[in-house]
Amino acid sequence: MTSASEKPVVCKTLKTRSGHKLGILTLNAPAAMNAVDLTMVNLIDRQLKRWEDDDDVVAIFMHGAGDKAFSAGGDIRKLYDSMCADGDEQYRYADAFFSGEYGKNYRVHLVTKPLVAWGNGFVMGGGLGLFIGANHRIGTETLKLAWPEVRIGLFPDVAASWYLSHLPYPAGHWMALTGSHMNAVDCRALTLTQYAMAHSQQADVIKVLKTLSWTANAAENHHKVRDALHALEDECPLSLPASRMDDARADIQALLADRSLSAIARRFEAYAGNNDWVKQGIANFRAGCPATAQLIMVQLERGALMSLKEVVQWELILAYQAVRHPDFAEGIRAMVVDKDFAPRWAHSHVDAVPKSWVDGLMHSPWSRDEHPLADL
Repeated sequence: MTSASEKPVVCKTLKTRSGHKLGILTLNAPAAMNAVDLTMVNLIDRQLKRWEDDDDVVAIFMHGAGDKAFSAGGDIRKLYDSMCADGDEQYRYADAFFSGEYGKNYRVHLVTKPLVAWGNGFVMGGGLGLFIGANHRIGTETLKLAWPEVRIGLFPDVAASWYLSHLPYPAGHWMALTGSHMNAVDCRALTLTQYAMAHSQQADVIKVLKTLSWTANAAENHHKVRDALHALEDECPLSLPASRMDDARADIQALLADRSLSAIARRFEAYAGNNDWVKQGIANFRAGCPATAQLIMVQLERGALMSLKEVVQWELILAYQAVRHPDFAEGIRAMVVDKDFAPRWAHSHVDAVPKSWVDGLMHSPWSRDEHPLADL
């Protein structure tokens, strides 16, 4: 029999004072910083559906095992192996992963009961796709939330086209182009989270959720959760990290004064400021994939005009093409496999990326009716 410590997702329920149940869902791969693969995505999806359909379960608490991460992303080594496989096996796992991940992460957004996600440590990539779908998102003092895909030649996915395009300019573009880590204070200000607490308060949150006077009215239950979590915010036992965006705001606004990627790249190269966080973001951009940067500009233009469902369907097209273009595999090779941190991108600079290359990344292999997520 498999022990709880070996299960990639651990699920249990706790009895509440009102006689209802609180679901506890744990991403349980701490050695891999809870990176998600297709098995985990499917397990999470099935469990959330069970709890959503169970009238006794009134709320769900979702977190990552250990202290380092909610989830640092998807298991990109498995994606690399899939892209490098021979014959019919090539792309098989990658296609199944992205189709499964995007569809099931979208359904997280449809959970009607209070779903509380505990954002401690790294929250990135596929893990961010799960986290961002929760209707009550908490960031702790160690939160490092990011869409860092520019560094591996993918693109900011799991609905990033929607979320980042709806942030006030230029915050979303800065996050997408640089993969900068955002802390709890800045995430709360940008409404990427709604609460900021200390990691030491996790047990207090679960205790409070167990003692609420739950009802059969979901809207009323959401209201009770909001009040309880805001009260715990006020009791935070430590000072949260200072905003990075506040200190960098003037620099970032100047660097992204318009939406011309060529102009942004030139300003990045000429930056002479002394903000270390800004300098790190620029270094990420300069080391990142030029084609990804070009695609990001289209993503955030189009994403602002799409529904969340349309974004998820469109991003699956981008993912299908990304695994068949060389940059994604090369980025994983450089950052994860060989770890030489010197990717050889298909293009040397954002100005060298032809429009036809970006158009190819957006070309759908399916008709509308044949799209794997047509019935999302």
